[in-house]
Amino acid sequence: MKFDLRYYLSIFWRRSPYFVFLTALCTSIGVTLAFLLPPEYEAQAILLVESEQIPNSLAASTVNTGATEQIQIIQQRMRTRETLLDISNRLGIYKDAPNDGEPLTAGAMVDDMRSRLTLSSSTGKNAATIVTIKFRSDTANTAAQVTNEFVTLVLQDNVAMRTSRASDTLEFFEQERDRLGGDLDAQSAEILKFQTENTGSLPQDLDPLQTRRATLINDRAIRDRELQSLRDQRTQVVDIFERTGNIQSASVAQLPEEIALEAAERQLADAKLIYSEQNPKLRVMIARVDQARQALTAALSDTSATGVDPTEQVSSAQSVFESQLAQIDSNIQFRLEEITRIDQELEDIGEKLSRIPSNTITLDKLQRDYANIQAQYTQTASRLSQAATGERIELLSKGQRISVLEQATPPDRPTKPNRVLISAAGLGIGMASGVGLVFLMELLNSAIRRPEQITDKLGITPLAVLPYLRTDREVVARRMVLFSIIAFFVILVPLLLFAVHNLYFPLDTLIEPFANRFGFSVNF
Repeated sequence: MKFDLRYYLSIFWRRSPYFVFLTALCTSIGVTLAFLLPPEYEAQAILLVESEQIPNSLAASTVNTGATEQIQIIQQRMRTRETLLDISNRLGIYKDAPNDGEPLTAGAMVDDMRSRLTLSSSTGKNAATIVTIKFRSDTANTAAQVTNEFVTLVLQDNVAMRTSRASDTLEFFEQERDRLGGDLDAQSAEILKFQTENTGSLPQDLDPLQTRRATLINDRAIRDRELQSLRDQRTQVVDIFERTGNIQSASVAQLPEEIALEAAERQLADAKLIYSEQNPKLRVMIARVDQARQALTAALSDTSATGVDPTEQVSSAQSVFESQLAQIDSNIQFRLEEITRIDQELEDIGEKLSRIPSNTITLDKLQRDYANIQAQYTQTASRLSQAATGERIELLSKGQRISVLEQATPPDRPTKPNRVLISAAGLGIGMASGVGLVFLMELLNSAIRRPEQITDKLGITPLAVLPYLRTDREVVARRMVLFSIIAFFVILVPLLLFAVHNLYFPLDTLIEPFANRFGFSVNF
């Protein structure tokens, strides 16, 4: 069967009332909705993220948040429930919003605010970061007012965030400096306490102690020799006295004062080998020698004055013997005391030397800890200085900042809805629906309309075909009914929509999912 355009056009013309009906109905609905939907005004503000005003090589800020990250943080904070509710309540955005006589819930206001608000940013390599803030409302002034409010919040939040981070950084390093300073003081006190408790057994005492020990060993050897000499002398004196009955051989007997002076001088000579000139014991011995000299001088003067021979003034041999033994025993006792003192001091030195290795390890550990704390303290002090500089930079707004390029102003005309587009969409939907309905009706209709169909179905060739012919009255009546139905629906449906929208339920809240597909959102 060949394609017969005139045949199909005739069928479409026969079904055209259905096409016209659906087209007129959808068009009227689209036009009605286009004029019933409330206007939306969109205000826009443009912000610029500026880089640091001071080069990082000279002074760096302690806030290292990148521009993109910073904008994302601010965007999320602007969309929080608390922020949106605060703005809506302060500006009274929903004070006249209808909701069947009930106030809108907080959740509904937050969701609507989020749908109206647009926060976007654009950046690129070696390009500035631009932030755009948009807000839609049913009035131009409200749109501009809310947009500028968001701009203010963005600027305040940016400054607060950066100064807060800089202040937190400064406070952290101040606390670290104080803590490390306290640790240094405690460690210093620990080292001082250890050194005080181990005075004389510290590493710096090793060489003096070894030198002193060598000196004492040498002194003890000298005292041993002197002690042995005195013991030999005593033995010799006793032996001479027992054999001769006298301690003098061919010489004249000495005065007791002379003997005492010699003994005092020997003691002084021995003491000088041990004590320094400032030692109190040495000063006592010097005074004793001077006193013995004065006594000897007085005795010699008395002897000369009386004219008596000195030998006659000497005591008996027994007295001299006992006196000399007493002097020798005194010297022996002195040497024994010196040897005891030297041994005691050598024992003390040995004990101190034995403690030096362990004290050295402990002291080295304490000093290492002190050095580590000191290094941390120095590093923290340097970072504290940098943190103070960074905080100063942020307080003076010399670091990275956001500035306003363009404030939001009330728009001159609404941006949404697109009434022409909605009307055209209604017309297009109506035409498509009409064509679809005509096609479906013909597809389901099995009536015979052409002679070829008779031949195809019955297998015969008719001589002639007479179609059904309506009278003029039938045609007029049919057309009147059709146009009445079309007019009824074309007029009634818009009026019904208008009544429902204004008297019962706003249509914009009902058709919001469909309205979003056309690029606008419903507002109250």
